[in-house]
Amino acid sequence: MNPELKELKNGVKLVVKPLRGLKSVTVEVGVKIGSKYEGIKEHGLTHFLEHMAFKGTSKRPTAAIINKEIDSRGASYNAGTTQESTIYYVTTVKENLAWAIEILADILNDPRLETTEAIKEKEVIMEEIKMYQDNPRMGLTDEFYGFVLGKSPIGCWDIAGTVAEVSKYGRKDLVFYRQKMLNTKEMVVVVTGNVPEMKEVENIVEKYFGNIKTGNETLPTVKIEFNKEMTKEIIKSTEQAHFCLGVKGIARGDRKKYALRLLEIILAGNSSSRLFQEIRENRGWAYYVDSIGQSFTETGLVGIQTGVRKEKLEETIDLTKKILIDLHSSIDESELSRAKQYLRGRLGLAMDHSEFWSEYLDQKLLLEGEIGDLNTYMEMIEMVKLGELQDLSKELFTKDKFRTLMIRG
Repeated sequence: MNPELKELKNGVKLVVKPLRGLKSVTVEVGVKIGSKYEGIKEHGLTHFLEHMAFKGTSKRPTAAIINKEIDSRGASYNAGTTQESTIYYVTTVKENLAWAIEILADILNDPRLETTEAIKEKEVIMEEIKMYQDNPRMGLTDEFYGFVLGKSPIGCWDIAGTVAEVSKYGRKDLVFYRQKMLNTKEMVVVVTGNVPEMKEVENIVEKYFGNIKTGNETLPTVKIEFNKEMTKEIIKSTEQAHFCLGVKGIARGDRKKYALRLLEIILAGNSSSRLFQEIRENRGWAYYVDSIGQSFTETGLVGIQTGVRKEKLEETIDLTKKILIDLHSSIDESELSRAKQYLRGRLGLAMDHSEFWSEYLDQKLLLEGEIGDLNTYMEMIEMVKLGELQDLSKELFTKDKFRTLMIRG
């Protein structure tokens, strides 16, 4: 069944997508509060605010009360921050639907942001930042985004900020930032899975989300500036050398996004991809080879990350550049066909899960202003021709465009 869209009087948008045959239901709330909207003295506040979501409300004063309530229903929950949005979700069974909607409205509309909890959670976040720094596979991607885009006049591109930045924040900062950024016109509620009729869901959402008051009417303008530096080296004690290598990509609304998605699969999107085969399978230099590309509203990045034997760092970087530069002249129809089949299969598997649909529909409406339609998406993917891949790879991957962030011991 196709998703249905309604808009509440306060601007909150509701999307309902029934998935017959499932027992689960997912309620997800997306808000356009992302790290790219942070000012210089606000780096990390979006992520901090997200961490405080399940830490207490007037109705549910402590994190322990919230956790026990969720666990007593066998539900799962989480929240996440990106450069462009924050999401909160609960997955449960159909009979708990009204409860799931209510508890998410409660944590969004009435967070206590209590000082003692904020101090404790700040310590948790600083440990999280250190954990990512200690594990390059987890943290190097955000560090790469910060390296490439971090000198932009507005925006924190490595999401969590630094330990030094986060250590300065307190309750007052959280309250001010929330009041400034929370806007019901930039809020989406998605309900997917074993859901009742639209009208019933709409009534429940209206009951709990209809009284949330909006904050600012407009988001700050994000100004993009790519760093002039092309290479950055970090020296630290590690058993491997790691690097991210990438180029400027394309914005989310660019028509070339379908060709780019296929290019990323061909390069490093699965175990038969070119870079995985060359670096891991053929040479045994690395355990992982990941695609780390991202498209934002204003711009994008196309990138590769891997961790390799220390003595092979420069050689692997040179090999990666060569494969990217030569791609336009060597890519063939069989690779294009295999990438399309892979994407079709992965999406088919994902569609069995209510959490996939909630995130897809949430982000599509919140960031692109339209209802997600995977059938149309796959039709556009199927229409991509070999020549489009060749032209795009030739445009993106030239010798003078590569930016590299590396960690060596």
